[in-house]
Amino acid sequence: MMVFFFIPAGLSFFYAFTNARGEFVRFHNFIDVFSNMAFRLALNNSLRFIAVVVPLNVIISFLLASIIQDLKYKKVYAVVFMLPLVIPSGAVVFFWNVLFADNGAINSFLFQRGLNTVPWLSTGWSFTIVLVVFLFRNIGFNLVLFMAGLSFIPKDYYEVAKIEGAGVWASFRHVTFVYILSTTFLVIMMSIINSFRIFREIYLLYGQYPQQSVYMLQHFMNNQFVFANMQRLSVTAIALSFGVAVLAGGVFWGQRKVTNLFS
Repeated sequence: MMVFFFIPAGLSFFYAFTNARGEFVRFHNFIDVFSNMAFRLALNNSLRFIAVVVPLNVIISFLLASIIQDLKYKKVYAVVFMLPLVIPSGAVVFFWNVLFADNGAINSFLFQRGLNTVPWLSTGWSFTIVLVVFLFRNIGFNLVLFMAGLSFIPKDYYEVAKIEGAGVWASFRHVTFVYILSTTFLVIMMSIINSFRIFREIYLLYGQYPQQSVYMLQHFMNNQFVFANMQRLSVTAIALSFGVAVLAGGVFWGQRKVTNLFS
């Protein structure tokens, strides 16, 4: 903890408030970073990615878990959906490159049918492709979490709700939703954390300087590291850590509020 956490964290704070000569400059580095256009672009893209991918991840995972939960070979299906999680990032990116490259499978399919090909990886489709890659890689884990949460709901509750005349929505609202509330917030938290790990796939797909729509905070940090700009790198790391802490605190606060509302 001392070597890999406390000392690096202390050095980060030192670099954040000093210049390259070690002179104390107060908040000059923070002003420099937050006024940087590349940082603003990366921050905006990262927040937009979280805002889109987290709800999609939660909704799709829950719907798939609800469907698979009642199937005969549900464990087999769960394993199939978990496979992308254990496949190395390089193999995952190679698979999507085969599909979306200029001479990839999709463009070959379009060309053979006389349709116009699309440069998927170098157009406005970049953000959508990254969303698909993230969902492909992370849905399986959340699906298993939801399946575990659904398996703990007593079947008798659904039978009682049916006898009381409750429809599908009422059963979901008063039984399913209440029992998977804690699981849902866990999935939200894991989705937020995993959304910051999409950098590997984006870097392998697009390189050091990707399309503007998929230029994330990790790209900005990586570029500052390459140029040994420890001041900007440290400020960005502190801002990212603070942002994750705020998001996590918001999730826990929302969980308490919603739990108290339905308890």
